Amino acid sequence: MKPTLFIVGLIYLLGVIYLTLPTPATPDLSLAVRSDEAGDTWQHPDQKGFYTDMTRQQVVGEMQSKFVTSISGISIPSYRLNYRPEESFQFVRDQVYSNYLEEIVYPLKDSLFVNGFEPINLPINRHIDPKDIRGVAFKNQYYLSKVTLRPVTSSVYARILVWTLIFPAAFFVIKSLKKSLKDA
Repeated sequence: MKPTLFIVGLIYLLGVIYLTLPTPATPDLSLAVRSDEAGDTWQHPDQKGFYTDMTRQQVVGEMQSKFVTSISGISIPSYRLNYRPEESFQFVRDQVYSNYLEEIVYPLKDSLFVNGFEPINLPINRHIDPKDIRGVAFKNQYYLSKVTLRPVTSSVYARILVWTLIFPAAFFVIKSLKKSLKDA
């Protein structure tokens, strides 16, 4: 057996193992109060809303450390994508306020959108003393921000199908590239 074929087979097998790992549960945000509003509960049961005094860096850092996929205790690294706040209507839900929107991603597998609304960081409030900005109200208490979490998952069969189709596609791309370099 060719060593190249063995390496490709090993990569394929490792990818299948990675793609069949269970989806991590949507974590709760510590030092936060869980929202019981309709948009965060029965209208969107897959989403969670929290009111907190944590900053963006603290919230996203905690979510990245809690939304973890691992094999035998070894954590697989995720990465973060940063989006424009206007895209929260598309990726999280319609009619959600947003100052920041980040996605914690496991490629070809799962992701978690973290949407935050901080009134203190609104452009309209930049000329106001931060002490005079109340924040987000929930049950007669003011918080620095409201955070909405939305997990995005896919079928294991769809993941494996896409992973499997990557290999013949890569084969034909490499074959075509070799041919075009040879002809040049």
